[in-house]
Amino acid sequence: MTISSEINRSGPYSGDGVTTHFEYKFKILAPEHLQVIRTDASGTDSILVLDADYTVTGTGNDGGGSAIILPAPAAGTRITLLLDVPFTQETDLENQGAYYAETVEQALDLVVMRLQQLKERAARAVTIPPSFDPATIDKLIADVLALSNKGDVLEAVAAVSQYLETVAGLADDIPEVAGLTQIVKQKAAEAAQSATDAGAGASLATAYAANPEDSEIPGSDGLFSAFHWYRKTLAIYNDITNTLAGWLHGAAAKTDIVDSDEFAIADSAAGWGLKKVLAGSIVKYVCVATGLDFFTGFIPAYVGAASLTIGPGVGWFGGKKHQTILATAKTLAQLLDTGSVQASKTYFLYAIRKLSDGSTDFVMSLSGSEAGVVKPIGWECLSGSRVGLIITNSSGNIVPFWQTGNEVNTDTYPWFTANSNVQGLAVPGNVPVGLSVDIWVLIDTFVASTGQDCTGIASSAAAASYTTGAAHQIRCRSRSGNDYPDQSLAAGKARSNANGQLWRFVAVTSTACSASFSVCGWHDYTCKRLFA
Repeated sequence: MTISSEINRSGPYSGDGVTTHFEYKFKILAPEHLQVIRTDASGTDSILVLDADYTVTGTGNDGGGSAIILPAPAAGTRITLLLDVPFTQETDLENQGAYYAETVEQALDLVVMRLQQLKERAARAVTIPPSFDPATIDKLIADVLALSNKGDVLEAVAAVSQYLETVAGLADDIPEVAGLTQIVKQKAAEAAQSATDAGAGASLATAYAANPEDSEIPGSDGLFSAFHWYRKTLAIYNDITNTLAGWLHGAAAKTDIVDSDEFAIADSAAGWGLKKVLAGSIVKYVCVATGLDFFTGFIPAYVGAASLTIGPGVGWFGGKKHQTILATAKTLAQLLDTGSVQASKTYFLYAIRKLSDGSTDFVMSLSGSEAGVVKPIGWECLSGSRVGLIITNSSGNIVPFWQTGNEVNTDTYPWFTANSNVQGLAVPGNVPVGLSVDIWVLIDTFVASTGQDCTGIASSAAAASYTTGAAHQIRCRSRSGNDYPDQSLAAGKARSNANGQLWRFVAVTSTACSASFSVCGWHDYTCKRLFA
């Protein structure tokens, strides 16, 4: 921004009882920088109050804007608009902080505005010609000051000025006139003193505007001129411009960023003031802004029929950090969110967070969503925080498992054996129920004699509408007394639906044929564990 115009006042405008908008044709940086003066019919000035008597438009515009005065000034009044910038310096440039040229330019603009309003005020002051003899200034000001107390007398003399010629003809009255002349001389001396004082005020204004760098304003208790601060600001600008890149390039490198590391930002909510932000807060912002929940580690491991451990890990759930440094050992009773452990159930394992200090623990629940988890008082269960699945058998014990990432392996459990045609959805035993996973399925087909044919197929639950010849995921076939083509055993993954069901298909030419299906684990593909 720049100040390209020397205009610093507008008006006076005449009120008419209707007009409410009065233009100012100079730039202001804040509504408080516009002073509105109303002069009544008797010539008395009143300074109006911002927001109570008027509002301002056009703040920051080079061409100015308007003062909107309500109610409209009455006929016979006048409105004058003046630039009125406070004589304070509020720009704070921090050592080694981020630097913005716009900040310096605005500070310089304010300096020019203050000089312009001083110029406007000085233009309304009583001055003397530059050629006036300085030796007589003090006497002139003294005379003016003396006359200032004789206003009534001077007005009386002015009222009888038309009679001076007659008075001059009265010779006898000359001594008295001489006495009056002496009074006039005295008042002239008082006027000279007033001029001296005015000259001192002008000199002080000049000092505030243009005193050299590091030269204090006399009698100001350590204040400096606008020129002084311009030079200081320019030096800081040059220093930052010339060395900031060097500081960054020459700084020691840091290999790993930690949560407590700090970055500099311009805070839009605080007028773009410089603030610091922690590295951990940046991660939180990204997670919240993108709705991203993720983690690494927190891998459950089977210990015994009623206990397990959850490995160390770190994650961001609901924009909040969860972390454990050591493995967490738990029994089913310690993990359960409510009630007692039930047989043949799928339990969902969640990471939970303590509100008071952010520490992490774990809970298992029959609820497939975080919202349904019964949490201890003072803890929260946030979005995406499921870290595993626990299956209980008919005795209420943990089904043994071995887990790597999201890949879960179990013992091989028979699903079903058929020696007749079968097709449809079914739930294998010892697999998760309540959400979709990729289940490991093993198929073995058998024929007893030549001419027999047996085919076994396992597919995703979505294949419920498939025909015999449609695409499938796991297929095993035996015929003619021999495996053909070498497919009496087959293994692969099929995706279950939320009810834990897979599509199964068996086609046999004789009851002497059979197809056996087994399961041996799953891949938990919806778990938000990274690199798994």
